[in-house]
Amino acid sequence: MKIKRFLSVIVLTAFVLSCGAVLPASAGVSEGVSQALKFIDGITEIVSRAIASAFEFRNNYAEYDEICEISETENGYVPQGFCVTENGSQYAVSYYHADNASVISLVDAESGKRLKTLNLLKANGDNFTGHAGGIAQDCGYLYIGNGSKIYRIPMSDIEAAADGGSICLSESITADVKCSFINSDGEYLYAGEFYTFAFDGGYDTDSSHYTSISVSERSYARCAAYSLSELNESFDSGEKNAPSPEYMIALPNRVQGFARGENGEFILSTSYGRNNDSFMLVYGDVTDGECDVYTKIGEKNVPVYCLKKSDKTETLRQPPMLEGIDTNGGEVYGIFE
Repeated sequence: MKIKRFLSVIVLTAFVLSCGAVLPASAGVSEGVSQALKFIDGITEIVSRAIASAFEFRNNYAEYDEICEISETENGYVPQGFCVTENGSQYAVSYYHADNASVISLVDAESGKRLKTLNLLKANGDNFTGHAGGIAQDCGYLYIGNGSKIYRIPMSDIEAAADGGSICLSESITADVKCSFINSDGEYLYAGEFYTFAFDGGYDTDSSHYTSISVSERSYARCAAYSLSELNESFDSGEKNAPSPEYMIALPNRVQGFARGENGEFILSTSYGRNNDSFMLVYGDVTDGECDVYTKIGEKNVPVYCLKKSDKTETLRQPPMLEGIDTNGGEVYGIFE
């Protein structure tokens, strides 16, 4: 079986390389990617995953430091989003469940013990069953990302709720991207989308988010950087749509988590599949200079910065299923699904 699988990989690789040999030259960064190039990139991605899975490139995970066990997984909940609270004393984790309401848990950062778990409800009181893929805490609020929505919950409501109680997602605003992950650095709330190639288009993003970086590099997902003060003003005034982003970031594929480092670097967690290693990717601060292209959002020309391969400073192999990440005191923390 392994030999047959390996031969299939060779055939697919040869096909992709033969297609790639006739790609047109790029005239610089531009918006838009043809469907043919998207398909070739997708097959290339599938081939690379097949090779990695066939040969089982693995680290020795026994030497990794475990901070704490992720609560509620024993009850069938699947962790997605993760953040450190503003004062650094707690971790917040968001989960979904196949049969029950999605939940959030607060964990004591020092002891690693669960403090409380709260069920999430829709504004009408029904169970909220979305993936709740991203979570962030800033400005006295907890933010949760799901689909194209960002939800806002006062921390005072969360602190007042008893363990096992419920919290209502009564405030929401529509973002300019799918909110597969969110993160906050005190100035911006970042909301971004996950993309990987699938023949059924199950992980597709809006084609207006496609960016041609070079003849050999393209991006199919974006992250929007919203001013926290403007975003909260929009929430307070009852706006349905988020304000225009201050800027957007063109992302690589399979991004599950996002954070900013102390020196402005961009830190991404990428993963897909239970049999494939995850990676933590570190890029320099690409916003410290001219943007690569502009995109029109409403009446505003929003700058777009690309996380290019040449901007990447570190690639760290991780166990499979790395999801949400956040920074705390110069270190990066994350959860595994």
